[in-house]
Amino acid sequence: MNNLRATWYHWLVIASVILACLVVLFMTLPRPYINSQPYRSVGHHFMGHELLDFKERFTISEPSAVLSVLERLGDKERHVAVGTSLVDVSRWRIKIKVEDVKASSQEELFDVSRNSELLFARQYFRIGSILNLAVIPTDSHSLCYYILELDRLRCMND
Repeated sequence: MNNLRATWYHWLVIASVILACLVVLFMTLPRPYINSQPYRSVGHHFMGHELLDFKERFTISEPSAVLSVLERLGDKERHVAVGTSLVDVSRWRIKIKVEDVKASSQEELFDVSRNSELLFARQYFRIGSILNLAVIPTDSHSLCYYILELDRLRCMND
């Protein structure tokens, strides 16, 4: 009877050690991005019979990050740079706080009241806002994340 009890304790210790090793393994996985590497994307947004072109660039240089967007609508152009600080970074999540927003023009390129999804996205890029980015595992040359507050998926290449 004593041998069975001792065997049970041994298995409990072995399972605890294996579980601790798995936890350490998942906590020490590398960051989902390369530090100071700019990630870029190009996109289009159709607004009736007009086309808004935009180029995004996201660079994380710990402990901060910069998101810059260049928007073009016809012959008009606007550049917006959002400076952020990293609040929390893990393999699966990046939490950023908006610290600074600079725009080349305070005038919008389009009527934001008619494009509610773009207005909603702009409201989160205010000083003090916190955005949670859920990172989607990819290869080492791209960064894909889902912005929880905006319900948007972004994939960018280096």
